[in-house]
Amino acid sequence: MKIIIKSCLAIIYAFRSINWIKFVKLYDKKSNNIIVLSFIRGKYGNELLFWDFGYINAFINSNKKFKISFSFQEQHNSIIYWSPSKYYSTSIDYSPDLIRIAKKVEENNNRIFPSSNELLFLENKTYMHKFFDSKGIPNPKTDYYNSISEIEQANLSFPLLLKGEHSSGSQDVYKFDNKSSLLNYLRTSEFCNKFSTILLQRLLNIRRDLRVTIVGDEVVLFYWRINKSDEWKPTASSFGGTISFSDYPQQWHKYFLDYFKKLNIPMGAFDVAWENDDLSTEPLFLEVSSRFSPNPPFIPNGNVTYSGWKKILIGKKVYYKLQCDLIFHIANKYLKITEK
Repeated sequence: MKIIIKSCLAIIYAFRSINWIKFVKLYDKKSNNIIVLSFIRGKYGNELLFWDFGYINAFINSNKKFKISFSFQEQHNSIIYWSPSKYYSTSIDYSPDLIRIAKKVEENNNRIFPSSNELLFLENKTYMHKFFDSKGIPNPKTDYYNSISEIEQANLSFPLLLKGEHSSGSQDVYKFDNKSSLLNYLRTSEFCNKFSTILLQRLLNIRRDLRVTIVGDEVVLFYWRINKSDEWKPTASSFGGTISFSDYPQQWHKYFLDYFKKLNIPMGAFDVAWENDDLSTEPLFLEVSSRFSPNPPFIPNGNVTYSGWKKILIGKKVYYKLQCDLIFHIANKYLKITEK
């Protein structure tokens, strides 16, 4: 029930954030600027709604005519914005489906954002790490296997991380200290049924990583995700991690931007870490995603944790309101970059 109430409040807030008078003035059924609404597909999600409405708000702020659609059918010679998610696919391996959708739209002489090129980096770790290696982007050593038998024959050094090929939010990430426990997990779990490629990655000695969100040549958001435990575990707040929005490593700012340019995408969020948490060493890029879940800056109030703050429903500066504002801000910048 609390989730339903929160979703209703988020919808109301997003609707109230739109200038509906300008919406009516700029809405044009003949426009080639199209927003394909994605939040109504499959399972509803607040963030999908925020991105869809963020595009609407961005067109209104730019005083550009636009129209709304519920599908990609019969769209030609247009500029299309959408919010890709796993709900566009019936397959567990949804990342390739999203790429196929974008490519099909592009074949009709449309420009779509995110594009098929951008979606190559959306929860697609095999492509991502191979691309990093091909462009000389420093990242933890990652090996790829097609079967359990290949791993049985492989000479592995532990500890290692097993990563789900098409997962996000620290899901499907597991630490193993020896081959027998790894093989036992792969044989008895559903992991190999979910993912066609088995990714094994060198475990870094870290207790924090940095999320850096970039649009064009601007860092629009950063925060540290911190594991306060002595033992390794994912740094996401859902695993008990904390978040800090201070101490941006300015000495690496140009470094982040230079490597981001190698991706040839207009927007993305890097996860960056340093071996032994030593910022004097070269950063290692853990992942990048062309569509991400931005966490708004947290204003501590008493003993409330970040994960606890996310659950608060009422107030001027509750999580869903500030996240909506943040996504609107990022969508505005994304529209300006991609319309060039």
